[in-house]
Amino acid sequence: MSSKSLSVLDSYQDQLLSKRGDRDKEIESDDDEDFMALLEEDDAELNSYRAKRMQELSEQMKQAKRFVEEGHGTVIDVLSEKELLDLTSKTKHSVVHFYHPDFKRCAIMHEKLKILANKHLSCKFVRIKVEDAPFLVTRLNIQVLPCVLAFVDGKEKLKLIGFERLGNKDDFKAEQLETLLISSNVIRRKDGGLKSSSILGFNEKPHKEDIDEDWD
Repeated sequence: MSSKSLSVLDSYQDQLLSKRGDRDKEIESDDDEDFMALLEEDDAELNSYRAKRMQELSEQMKQAKRFVEEGHGTVIDVLSEKELLDLTSKTKHSVVHFYHPDFKRCAIMHEKLKILANKHLSCKFVRIKVEDAPFLVTRLNIQVLPCVLAFVDGKEKLKLIGFERLGNKDDFKAEQLETLLISSNVIRRKDGGLKSSSILGFNEKPHKEDIDEDWD
């Protein structure tokens, strides 16, 4: 029931109780008709709201389909630096994982990123072997793996080196990684998602490595 319906119902109940306390007053049917008219107005507003929400839902479904067709929803393997640069420059929100296939912690990070990629379709998640990106590894001074960089419109918003900001433990939760990405505006919190709003860390101060930096 909408807030307006609840308000009308409360007023109606108050009037009933008021008239019940005064035996000289009768509860007139006209009063019922007046309140029902108000509720009918509310129904019209509710129907309009439903129609609007259905339209929004339809648009969101189309967008989700487009995202999936473009490779969102999973972690994509990128094979060259050129491909990576093209992808991050053409995608509004992206997360890049620099990894080594033989490193245990890189495998752990990959699993957490897959969870988030599946949930946050608007962001594109990719990974690239460090051996396939020698120029970027040098330029970005990547010395510890895994290394995760997050971008918005091609600008670096977050840089995670190893598990330093994830408790430095192998059993960190995907929620911790999600919190950092949300606070950097790379992904958005979803209601009922991995993290509740009370512990999202939106007020977290940016770290030194979080300062905006152009990708190219």
